[in-house]
Amino acid sequence: MQKIKGNCLCGLVSYEVVNAFDKMFLCSCDQCRQITGSAFASNLFIGVDGFEWLSGSGEIVAYQMPGRDISKSFCRVCGSGVPWASGDGTKMIIPAGGLQGELEVADKFKTFVAEQPTWASSLEQIKAHRGFPS
Repeated sequence: MQKIKGNCLCGLVSYEVVNAFDKMFLCSCDQCRQITGSAFASNLFIGVDGFEWLSGSGEIVAYQMPGRDISKSFCRVCGSGVPWASGDGTKMIIPAGGLQGELEVADKFKTFVAEQPTWASSLEQIKAHRGFPS
């Protein structure tokens, strides 16, 4: 199976994953928005057997929200979100933005859209630019 690599911004943490994702979740719940600082979290799920750390796994800091199955793992140097294991340890949750290349995803879902802020409800209609607008 084809694999795809990912890393944090500074490159200290790197990993490889089978590029055959069943689902991508674009989650707009209050916690995912807070933990990413964005309109939604973009996460992919894959079985742990399809994932491998290449470097820097000892440089990861993890935060587990008390009383909830919400966590965040990030590089201790640059703060970039990196993969983490699900609560039951059977899956890896992969932040999509850290992967290098085109993703093979069977289904994509927008979740918790009722919690999406009004400023994010029409992002598809905003004029797009290849870089900063002049």
